[in-house]
Amino acid sequence: MPELVTHKASDLKPQTRAALEAEFGRFLRDSDEVSIITKALSEAEHQAALRRLEAHYARMDERTKDIPEEEIEEIMLEALRSIRPDYEERR
Repeated sequence: MPELVTHKASDLKPQTRAALEAEFGRFLRDSDEVSIITKALSEAEHQAALRRLEAHYARMDERTKDIPEEEIEEIMLEALRSIRPDYEERR
């Protein structure tokens, strides 16, 4: 049976918000609401989703292959801080 969860963007964890912004290709406004519907996947659907996710990560890796990991981390932290000035990295 599908489940539904709705959150205001301002209530999301920073890493969740960043992942959703990457998926949507835009920054979320604090007033935006995000709804997630879950359903059980068949094995074939699960495998297809896994292949799409792996292909997505491979494209990301290809586009950033010449950028040092430390620079990527700095860029991501800068982006997070630009939308959340009070963001503090957890270690």
